[in-house]
Amino acid sequence: MRNKIAAIFNLVEDDEKLRPLTKRRPIASLPFACRYRLIDFPFSSLYNAEAVSAALFISESGHSLYDHIRSGATWGLDSITGGGVFTHSQIRLKTKITEHKYSDSYYEDHYKYVTSSKAEYILLMGSSMLANIQIKSLVNYHNDKNSDVTIAYKNIPRDSLREDTVYDKYNFDEDKTEKVTSISPLSESTFDSKLVPVGIEVMVINKKTFLDYLQKAREGNLCVSVKSFAQLALADEDKVYGYEYTGYLKAIEDIQSYFEANMEMLNEDHFNALFYRADPVLTRSKNSAPTFYGPDAQIHNSQLANDCEVYGEVTNSLLFRRVNIVKGARVENSIIMQNSYVEEGATLKYVILDKHVYVKKGAHLEGTPDNPIVIGKNEIVEGNGTL
Repeated sequence: MRNKIAAIFNLVEDDEKLRPLTKRRPIASLPFACRYRLIDFPFSSLYNAEAVSAALFISESGHSLYDHIRSGATWGLDSITGGGVFTHSQIRLKTKITEHKYSDSYYEDHYKYVTSSKAEYILLMGSSMLANIQIKSLVNYHNDKNSDVTIAYKNIPRDSLREDTVYDKYNFDEDKTEKVTSISPLSESTFDSKLVPVGIEVMVINKKTFLDYLQKAREGNLCVSVKSFAQLALADEDKVYGYEYTGYLKAIEDIQSYFEANMEMLNEDHFNALFYRADPVLTRSKNSAPTFYGPDAQIHNSQLANDCEVYGEVTNSLLFRRVNIVKGARVENSIIMQNSYVEEGATLKYVILDKHVYVKKGAHLEGTPDNPIVIGKNEIVEGNGTL
């Protein structure tokens, strides 16, 4: 597989419903499960498929993403034989400048990356679909079907999908050959079963076919994405097959879904389904001291990263690195990101604290499972609960 796959990440994703968490970071670099970022999951899939390069097309600056990825060494993307991480930022700004049209450089950057690679297959991915997919199996399936385009999907219970979800429904031929015939928004779809096949923003496509679609996308001012290229393939009546993914999946489309995904990691079945598949999930290592638990600390069904200090009570919560919970403080059903500090007598329930948040003595913040309170980065929460 090595050198056969070139990956393109479309990170021009709608992050409005995830603010303020995405105020200074793309969705791809959102912290997850105490020590990971969302980008770790698709990058780990690349590592396990022995891919050596990836191109990132990012909405805005992407500084937090660059800081996390660095050279890409953690995921084997720093090879001197055609490898590397190639970043292209400010795509959204460039689009605005050209009156809502993608600039020529946007398509040229894709063309240059693909034609310069030695890859046989192009992998298109996003970052808002949290999954751990085996790319090798996807490519093998693509070849077995002699497919022009293969897109991954998962069968999801109908009653678990929201009407305003970002998921698209895949429609298959009646002969049960796994051949996709159309793609439709969930809100416009009809359902004849309790399970709905929905796309997970992963596509494998042959190199020459990709370049053909890239030219058509340029002519039609289309985003280089899984959905756009699948629709181009269907319009050309090319062979489009669906590959069923059976592991854990969560669409990170707003604050509630982000909160739910983290909370689900406290459930052993969900955690194992995401992290303990055949291939490992990798993240950039940060060496630091183990977490210290004070003599009066009480921890119930929670995950804690290293380098924390806990003297108070933590229940059904996730604490990232270097979090300090003072004696007498209570944290329940909450996500506390790194370098945050919670003083004595403070109570947090259904709260998300971004990085470097300071909660003062006696503060009380209480959200709900459907509407958690979010405190942005570097904020100070006063004792009366105000910022």
